[in-house]
Amino acid sequence: MKVPTLPRAAPRAAPRVAQRVAASDARRPGEHVFLCATAAVLALAIGCVPPGGGSAGSSRGDGQIVSQRDEVRVVSTFADVRAVSVSRRYVFAATTGGISVYDRLFDRWLAPLARDGGLQDGQITFMSADPGEDAVWIGVPGAVLMYRPQTEQLQRTMITGVPDAIVFAKAAGGDAYVRASGQWSRLSRIGSVTSVSGPPVAGSYIVPSTLNEVYTRYPALRSGSPLLFRSQQSDRALRPYQVVAGAIAPDQPNDVWLGTNGDGLYRVDAAVQQATPLRYGLMERGVGAVALGAGGVWAAGLGMSSLRGGVSFATNDLQRWRWIDGTIAVPLLGVRATSLAVRAQRAWIGTDRGLVRILIDRTEAMARWTLLDGLPDDRVFAIAPRGDGAWVGTARGLVYVTDSINARNARSGGIGARLLENTPVYALQFIGDTLWIGTEAGLVALLPTGELTQPRSVDPALRRRVTALAWSDSVLLAGANDGVLQLRPGGAFEPTRLMALDVAQVGQLTRLAMDDRSIVMVGTDGMLVLQRAGGVRVLAAPRDIPGPVLDVALAQDWIWLATPDGLVRLRRAGDGGVP
Repeated sequence: MKVPTLPRAAPRAAPRVAQRVAASDARRPGEHVFLCATAAVLALAIGCVPPGGGSAGSSRGDGQIVSQRDEVRVVSTFADVRAVSVSRRYVFAATTGGISVYDRLFDRWLAPLARDGGLQDGQITFMSADPGEDAVWIGVPGAVLMYRPQTEQLQRTMITGVPDAIVFAKAAGGDAYVRASGQWSRLSRIGSVTSVSGPPVAGSYIVPSTLNEVYTRYPALRSGSPLLFRSQQSDRALRPYQVVAGAIAPDQPNDVWLGTNGDGLYRVDAAVQQATPLRYGLMERGVGAVALGAGGVWAAGLGMSSLRGGVSFATNDLQRWRWIDGTIAVPLLGVRATSLAVRAQRAWIGTDRGLVRILIDRTEAMARWTLLDGLPDDRVFAIAPRGDGAWVGTARGLVYVTDSINARNARSGGIGARLLENTPVYALQFIGDTLWIGTEAGLVALLPTGELTQPRSVDPALRRRVTALAWSDSVLLAGANDGVLQLRPGGAFEPTRLMALDVAQVGQLTRLAMDDRSIVMVGTDGMLVLQRAGGVRVLAAPRDIPGPVLDVALAQDWIWLATPDGLVRLRRAGDGGVP
């Protein structure tokens, strides 16, 4: 299929990203006042509107809501849980990444409440599920928010002061009583507020469930084995995490939900003291690189968290998550990922501290190679995996690393001879048995004979820095700072510029991706999608997507983006375009 050279089209406005993640912030366990993010919380006017504005979505036959937020979804970390509350249907967990929402009826995660673009973090002083309906009340300075997940409606009621407590009248459909700066107010479910002289009469109200109530009712949970709240599969270092929040389901007294300071949410059958971890979101906030896996995507972090470091896996529907931490021998905490490639049961991660290989089977065995082991440089920019190892591009050259999963010593194969000595290698792409290499000195090909050569071209761009490569349908794309060229390896025609891919629209180019439907170019200022059937779409950062895009992966129905604000999933249309 020939790649069309299309005229530049004016970008259309994209739906506003309704989720933006908050930075992790170290806090004391059990702290009642904490910083957290909510979706468009401080930007919403008083009233009942869906987060991000517009319609809330349409209902499906199974009771789920089809939301416009599913077109563009940003997911950060929800591992550090600071508060938990449970209604008859939903579980709400307030974290440093926002408020995650779990549907107990359908056993699935809903879209979380997270920070909208440009808003500061809101200081949540309490969070409590409504005993009368499936909603949650959230206290923030100067307001009380009420969120109904089933309709995705967020209601904001202004009050004076900082709310710090809430109770609910026992009467059916009764109002909520909120204390703010020592003054009590009565809030209705439609948003009206009335000042009252004091709290409701003792015995006439319901106090929200807390961790203290969990421990009072089930004292064995307080002194239970640390293994109860430790995920041995996801945390290779077997680091214990402290339980800092909890609540009891109002309709099932043995159904206890506990939040930890780094290991996410747990569902506990209190009768038998059996805990089940419910993963949602990334292990750490930022994503440096992504790669497709079976039924989902792998994401490697940026080393921004002080709690955990490693790789996360998410299924395409964002329902099942897997976290793989570093080990004592291969620490990944604070390590910045720059590239990621997955082949069979191996995940290869390029980092600023060398090359890491993880077996993504249940053994999760790891190996690492650094400058001390023979790498040209600890800064690994690109990886091209093969059957028994991988070609590795570093800041000072190219090498082949041989790996054997059956050997007692995972690094027994060692590191091969260095090529392109002292030359930064930014991108690698196999086409048959030829390895194409994007370097500081231009585009280079490593032939099966071992010979290095450069393609002939009158365009000087192929002799300058090439930072991105992509391949599909016999067409190779090479991205430079001033343009993208298309080549047909082995063909006779001269490499030509693809004028529809204007690098200036994405800032500094970071990655290219392509398939039979579209070409995607990403950079520090956003992304550009060129439909191969015709049409160009630009999504700017931070207006349409949150921040710079560091990597991209194309799946059948989704485009996955790696950003410092988290993992971004965009729905693809049948022609390869985006909403």
